[in-house]
Amino acid sequence: MNDHRLCWICEENVADTSEHALKKSDIVRAYGKGSYHNLKGKQPIHFKNGKETKLQGANSDVIKNPKDLCKQCNNTLSQPYDRAYDKFIEYVLKNSELILERRFIDFEEIYGDDFPTQQTNLFKYFIKSFGCRIYANPDFNVPRDVISIIRNDLTHFSTGLKITISINNEVINNLGKDCFHFIGKTEMPYYNLGDCPNEFGFSFREHIGWFFINYYYLIDIEPRSGVEWIADRKVLFIGEI
Repeated sequence: MNDHRLCWICEENVADTSEHALKKSDIVRAYGKGSYHNLKGKQPIHFKNGKETKLQGANSDVIKNPKDLCKQCNNTLSQPYDRAYDKFIEYVLKNSELILERRFIDFEEIYGDDFPTQQTNLFKYFIKSFGCRIYANPDFNVPRDVISIIRNDLTHFSTGLKITISINNEVINNLGKDCFHFIGKTEMPYYNLGDCPNEFGFSFREHIGWFFINYYYLIDIEPRSGVEWIADRKVLFIGEI
């Protein structure tokens, strides 16, 4: 793969940083910093394409994408999105029993009065995650609507990307309610949209334990996966998969 690709957001600077395919802060939260050799039998294992790799640490290359973003876009531009995501996940972990009981998330409880801005930043984090996932595959281009939202840091926008959030009861049954060390992403099937031979729909999920974020681009959401969200709800109802 070309080591001198341009950053997919600004499309001007060379992509000289690699976004983590699995969020580094999630890995650190689950397994700590430093070398994971010290964890011995509890050392995390990364599974991909049938291959198992023991993680050496949270900064291991095996959980990084090919270089996809420039420092300006990955740090200055998108840091508010990363912070909104970290606050969101910290809330989920601290309130997991409540979420399982009532099956909704109130963004005002997470972000306070600033929840309209912060839930938009959270959605932009998911856009960034989606764009990096697409850019890691040389057969596809990151959709223009996704690029525009991030590049211009838009407050109001329309997009083909829809997010739902789900609880996975199978994970709970197999690993228990406190399985937040179980972190991953599913495969990403794609769908040719017929009349537009160069336009594709995508879907995949990423999760921390039983808490699943579901991505749907230009395709219908799965009805039981939760209420469709594009940073436009104070309260988000959660589905089951």
